[in-house]
Amino acid sequence: MTHEHVRLGLVYSGIGRHSSAWRLPEVRADGYTDPTLVAESVQLAERGKLDFFFVGNSLTSSAHRGNFAYTGKSVQVSHDHLFAVEGFALMAYAAAFSEKVGLVVTFNSTYNDPFHIARVTATLDHLSRGRLGLNIVTGSDLSAAYNFGRERHLDNEDRYDRVEEFTDVLRDLWDSWEDGWLVADKEQAVYHDVSKARRIDHTGKHFSIRGPLNFPRPPQGHVPFMHPGYSERSLEYAAKYTEMRFIQWRHAEWNKAYYADIKSRVVRHGRDADDHLLIAGITPYVAENARDAHARFRAVQDLNTNVFVPQVLSEQLGIDLAGRTGADRVLAAIDRTLIPEKAWIIDNAVASFDDEDITLEDLTHYMGNNPQSQPAIVGDAKQLADFVESNFRDGAFDGLAICQPYWPGPAADFVDLVVPELQRRGVFRTEYTTSTLREHLGLKPAPNRLAERAAVAEDGGAA
Repeated sequence: MTHEHVRLGLVYSGIGRHSSAWRLPEVRADGYTDPTLVAESVQLAERGKLDFFFVGNSLTSSAHRGNFAYTGKSVQVSHDHLFAVEGFALMAYAAAFSEKVGLVVTFNSTYNDPFHIARVTATLDHLSRGRLGLNIVTGSDLSAAYNFGRERHLDNEDRYDRVEEFTDVLRDLWDSWEDGWLVADKEQAVYHDVSKARRIDHTGKHFSIRGPLNFPRPPQGHVPFMHPGYSERSLEYAAKYTEMRFIQWRHAEWNKAYYADIKSRVVRHGRDADDHLLIAGITPYVAENARDAHARFRAVQDLNTNVFVPQVLSEQLGIDLAGRTGADRVLAAIDRTLIPEKAWIIDNAVASFDDEDITLEDLTHYMGNNPQSQPAIVGDAKQLADFVESNFRDGAFDGLAICQPYWPGPAADFVDLVVPELQRRGVFRTEYTTSTLREHLGLKPAPNRLAERAAVAEDGGAA
């Protein structure tokens, strides 16, 4: 790791990612459709001088999605993942309420077309003056296929064959107009330089596209890419094509080994390791003192409607909990040496509650909010800053995506308490000194690939 500053982003999730926090008195249950939450969230990210504001996306749908609570006779459903805002529309709105912070939007390449995405993204990058980023996913849920008139979802190999071709085509479409296309000679009635446009004439397994794009090249040249995922194809795709990767946070040793592996893959693809940033997702609970932070965390968990069911928790952890009751202590009920690959989940739960005597009911509530993706990190500002600084400097991640368990509250506390502490330590910027997302992330300018190919072809022809 040679970057001077940690990268920080804020994840927008409507009323929050915690499945039951909407029950708090201060949380608006209609937050999914409230535009003021978008404006307030992106302005908070900018006030904190964060690198990017992020929104996820989903093409799946059901009236019964969410975390299920087993109550014996009925099933209660929380709001979690019930709705998914359309990301490009949201970011166009967010761009109008911000000036500097990057805007990273998720889209599914399996159910989109490169020409359409190239137009949308080139437009948004211009409207935001070079602040757009793309989180590319390929999907895994069959219900998305049903929503697009398909009988099956593409398998992993097909999805990644498609997304690799999609990515190459997308960049070629962006590059189909060179900079300097605008002439605007009013006396000679010459608006543009026709030689600055090129057809891409792509014919491949999944796409056949002539081009050129009908919108100028994005200000960033190539909009930075982000990608999550855990399969081998996902790891290789990200190492070859993307500038950022969403990763799990487990514990320092695991993450340092994972970090080293991913960086080595990037280098094997002929890239600079610093041109691919590993961003870990966390859900912070921070307060003026650690006691209050842990109390806030427990209060939110206690609102969860999930009830301890031995079979469900057994499947999640990989250990037989039959015959246990919800009041059994976790440490008394579970021998962590029997589940070395999952013991970190229990360790993180105990640390979050700050209580060695949490029950299986507590652990069920903790597991109900997907701690394997964006686990809770709980403490005062110094403890959170220690976590960020030590793991950044030790090569466990290049940055963090800050998830909001609910809105308002925790994200603002992170910006107001933790960010100033990181700034005092010289780990994070005090002011924006750059304007585009590529610049915020410390990435090199993106050359125009079509122009480079044309130049090579001309040199070859002259020779």
